[in-house]
Amino acid sequence: MNRNRSHRSTRHRSRHRHRRVHRHSRYRYHARWRHHRYWRHRRWYGGFWFGRVIIRSATWIAIANSSTTTTVVVYSSTYYHVNPWYRDVIYEGEEGGVPTTAPVGYETDEFPKGGMTVQHDGATYTYADGAFYQSKSGGGWLVVQSPVGAEVKSIPEDAVKHDDEGDLEMYQFDRAFWSKTTNDAGETVYRVEPAPPAEEIDEIPAGSPSFDADGETYYYVEFNWYVAYDENGKKGFTNGEPDIDAQVDTLPEGVTDLEIDGVTYKQFDSIYFEEVEGDDGTTFYQVVDLDEDDMVEVGGE
Repeated sequence: MNRNRSHRSTRHRSRHRHRRVHRHSRYRYHARWRHHRYWRHRRWYGGFWFGRVIIRSATWIAIANSSTTTTVVVYSSTYYHVNPWYRDVIYEGEEGGVPTTAPVGYETDEFPKGGMTVQHDGATYTYADGAFYQSKSGGGWLVVQSPVGAEVKSIPEDAVKHDDEGDLEMYQFDRAFWSKTTNDAGETVYRVEPAPPAEEIDEIPAGSPSFDADGETYYYVEFNWYVAYDENGKKGFTNGEPDIDAQVDTLPEGVTDLEIDGVTYKQFDSIYFEEVEGDDGTTFYQVVDLDEDDMVEVGGE
């Protein structure tokens, strides 16, 4: 639809032009958006963890080939259930294994050893060795995605502490992440945090929220925004958010109302929208930059 809009953007966009520097991302927690600082060192997500805990060569081969080891393949990754779980990796050209949680999608008829009940956002989980299980209607237990924001009283002994996150005391156990904090009862707990954002991903999962701004489509995946790129024959999706003043016809499902100085804005994660009237009298939305210190949540859609 063509509209006579003031300040209509005709900027040329490229993979890097519209990528903004993120101060933080957010996740939904008790019906409000909580801050999650972006990890400064992406090496933590790979080599840093492997270098600390990897089991190498002959020892790993013996574990992987043991008759008492159960092998499970989930999303092209191979897991070995000994006690605890291990994941097959290649590090510095050498095959090895790293301790991990039970993989998402794994099913078992036995109640998770040492499992404890965790309530979060109206759902009931059983937490054991860093993994979250839910009971199946037909019996048994299924490992599900760790619910971001859930709080537990312990994490695996091999979890690695990262010391340079300022006021956040962060821990990593393979692909699982926690921050150490204190709950309302004054108890020390560990809160599930999102994984560090991938700089690039190959595809967008079905059902991911999205919206169009100035001719680009932005997708929300794992608490991060991505936009498509096509450079030198390579296609994929990279971290990116729309520019301030980018114009939007339809907001993503799940936006929240925010009121500042009597004006109501729309928010989804780290993106804020203001309703604007065009020259032809129709309304649309514009991406704005807000001072979060003065925000008051007033409702949702």
